[in-house]
Amino acid sequence: MQKLRFRASHLPAVQAGTKRITMRYDDPVEVGPALLVFEFDEEVTLPGRITSTVTKSVAEVTDQEAQEDGFPNAAALLPGLRDYYPTLEPTDQLTLVRFEVTEPDHGA
Repeated sequence: MQKLRFRASHLPAVQAGTKRITMRYDDPVEVGPALLVFEFDEEVTLPGRITSTVTKSVAEVTDQEAQEDGFPNAAALLPGLRDYYPTLEPTDQLTLVRFEVTEPDHGA
């Protein structure tokens, strides 16, 4: 199963449902089941599903999309993402990944 990794600081927002989009650079994912992995000393995982992916340049990301990922606006996106991807440029292609937390499968 594919894994969607997050910094530990994102766990509360994902659990609360306020973070349902993440932007990835050179990190391919596909629509379908995913394990949401939060990088604490010991990994914390949640069952999830990637519901859609859209590719666009950093410069094309809208204010609304940036806000859904926790940024105040699109202008704050590039400086914020450089914390994750130091060489990121406005013309680089990002994948906007929409996801949801799903119920654990207690069967099988």
